[in-house]
Amino acid sequence: MEQSLFWEGLIFSTVAIGGIGLVAWWLYASPVSASAQTALPVSPRASRIFGILIALGAFLFSIGGYWDVSEHVVTGVVPGGDDFLWPPHLMIYAGFLLSFVVALAGLVTLARPNLAAGIRDPRLWVRRSPYVGATVLAAGYGMLSIPGDAIWHEIYGIDLTAWSPPHVFLLLATASTVVCAIGLLLQSRPKGETQAALSLFILLLLAVVLNEVYLIGVIEWEIKTVSGLVLERPVWLYPVILGGLAFFVASLGRRLVPGPWTATTVAVFFFAWRIAGSAFAEVVSGAPPRLTLVFVLGALLLDIAGQRSNRKGLSQALVEAAAFTAGFVVIALPTIQFVYLPYLTRFTLTDHLLTILITFAVCAVFQPVAQSVGAWLVGERQAEKRAQALAPAMGD
Repeated sequence: MEQSLFWEGLIFSTVAIGGIGLVAWWLYASPVSASAQTALPVSPRASRIFGILIALGAFLFSIGGYWDVSEHVVTGVVPGGDDFLWPPHLMIYAGFLLSFVVALAGLVTLARPNLAAGIRDPRLWVRRSPYVGATVLAAGYGMLSIPGDAIWHEIYGIDLTAWSPPHVFLLLATASTVVCAIGLLLQSRPKGETQAALSLFILLLLAVVLNEVYLIGVIEWEIKTVSGLVLERPVWLYPVILGGLAFFVASLGRRLVPGPWTATTVAVFFFAWRIAGSAFAEVVSGAPPRLTLVFVLGALLLDIAGQRSNRKGLSQALVEAAAFTAGFVVIALPTIQFVYLPYLTRFTLTDHLLTILITFAVCAVFQPVAQSVGAWLVGERQAEKRAQALAPAMGD
């Protein structure tokens, strides 16, 4: 029976992921006869409305995730089969449904003026306004994953790790949805203008993304009952994953919303949201996770390094990685050793050194990646492509 369920889960997950991947390729990468620049984009006002509504779905993902973790700890149950859609899962999938419906409305908004203008290929519409189509795909996968995730839960029960393939793909779907919301909001911002409320909302969304990523990446170290499978992992892995992800999101925030204290603001928003989500889980279930390792000092030093350094390229990456790592480990390592995780008695001097060195290396690699992702989100890559497309015509 269990082997039969395994193959059912594997086949369903493969078909769902493959189907979404095939549609994504057709929409974004298949050859077209005309330039996407001929299509009409979503208006700035519509972009902002859609971005905010999709963000509401992201808030449901995150709060539902903390509730789900708490329910697992309290009940000792990982639901599968007929009882899979318990209340926390309903909240998570309601977030996907909201995002999916909003993105479909965005496609309709795209279709009307383009069809009126004689542009009938939906690939051109989507490539002109990429975040709308990407939200449909990401949220669509979230809803399609329900049967497959239920099967995996039924097979493994409480032994199903947060790092399991269905959870990782759900994480990618939730994170992609929030990134699309950020892209839409940035797209709605008038060029050359800095709008404080919009900037703060974008930083809040980045904090929510980090919370969601931590629900898969590190939450198993932070719940009150840590499984033997988690304890078998290298003990330095927890702070390295946590610190690397925090640095990436903070660096991305600095690229999207330039300012002297952007990274610090993201860190403060993260902990405010984490505490709020944990408080909700405490009220409805009674078993919130521990507060995660504090990286506010690391974010603060990252901001200071950015203000005082005029370096570029690799030098900048190394300076910022070193600044964040120093601020992060000075709080994280004593916390692991003496406060939050007393069961990690094997955290030796070697583990301390490995944590510092690997966190620094990961941050140094993540810094240029964050810069590149940020450039794509603010539209610099698209602007370069438009300029290249126009260059031959101007030469004629």
